[in-house]
Amino acid sequence: MKIESNKPAEGQGAGRVSQNIQNIAPPASKEKPAAAAKPAPVDKVNISVKSRELADLVSAVDALPDVREAKVQELKQSIDSGAYSVDPRKIAEKILKDI
Repeated sequence: MKIESNKPAEGQGAGRVSQNIQNIAPPASKEKPAAAAKPAPVDKVNISVKSRELADLVSAVDALPDVREAKVQELKQSIDSGAYSVDPRKIAEKILKDI
């Protein structure tokens, strides 16, 4: 078979193709999407009174020294002077109490 003309057959011209494409494309919507109308949500944090009190207590405890220097000095002096004595019964009772 031999094609003798570059002309499209009747009813199948370029105008017909563009008409088909226009029919396929959806019409442009003039309405704005609902999401665009609403403002973006805002993050919010509420701290209860109890949690504030707890945070204050934690800060107060953190401010305390780790070692009670006055107590350590007192014990050192008692040991150095020989006045420090250990009651074995009290130690045994405390050990058994913790078990």
